[in-house]
Amino acid sequence: MNRCLVRLKADTTAAATVLMVLAVSTGFAQGPYERQRVDAAAADRGRALYAKHCINCHGSTAKGTDRGPDLIRSSVVLRDRLGNLIGAAIRPGANHQATLAANEIVDLSHFLHQRVEAIVANRNARGPLPVLTGDPEAGRAYFNGTGRCSTCHSPTGDLAGIATRIADPANLQQRFLFPTLRRGGKQVEATVTVGQQPPVTGTVVRLDDFFVSLRDASGEYHAFNRGPGITVVVSDPLQGHHELLDRYTDADMHNVTAYLARLK
Repeated sequence: MNRCLVRLKADTTAAATVLMVLAVSTGFAQGPYERQRVDAAAADRGRALYAKHCINCHGSTAKGTDRGPDLIRSSVVLRDRLGNLIGAAIRPGANHQATLAANEIVDLSHFLHQRVEAIVANRNARGPLPVLTGDPEAGRAYFNGTGRCSTCHSPTGDLAGIATRIADPANLQQRFLFPTLRRGGKQVEATVTVGQQPPVTGTVVRLDDFFVSLRDASGEYHAFNRGPGITVVVSDPLQGHHELLDRYTDADMHNVTAYLARLK
């Protein structure tokens, strides 16, 4: 009798262990089965956040660069729902410089899920994306007027032949919507002044609401905790592009694309 009870208890324990292992492994193997429904307005706000904080490492299409991984295939992004995993991934100390509020993380989540959905929808090529639907003359007027693009760019200078170098109109549009800084060119710089001490200027290494570090022209590293008596002035070569993301209409984007597509 005692042997039977012992045997039964052992078998029950083993079965429970197997079920627990299966449950845990299944939980890790599978993500939420219901897709996050993308809020278009939130995704637009998230696009601006992405351009400001993420694009330099993860690229204009979120498919990664040599400085950051592909977010479209990231298990964190794919399993994320309304920022529950993305927020943890970019928390302070997780090799990310950005400090985002909870509502900003939700907006970023909507944008990244929107990008995933766009890639999935176009996985089987059905022809070029229809981005050349704008008016090139309206795009030229925006370039030289409201958009103020001509204050930094020239169709006969840096943009000469841009449509030949970037032949795909969809890539051309992405390039001006989400530009990246080239290595060896201009970088984000900051000038830090502490009290009455001489200001320190250099290329930004890290910048958030609490901390700023930079490397000056001689290569020396400087770090500062932000607080009273410390002034930080940032110079971002792409600031104009970031600001335009909040002002572009769909018509503006397609008009500028049509204009740039003529610069061959």
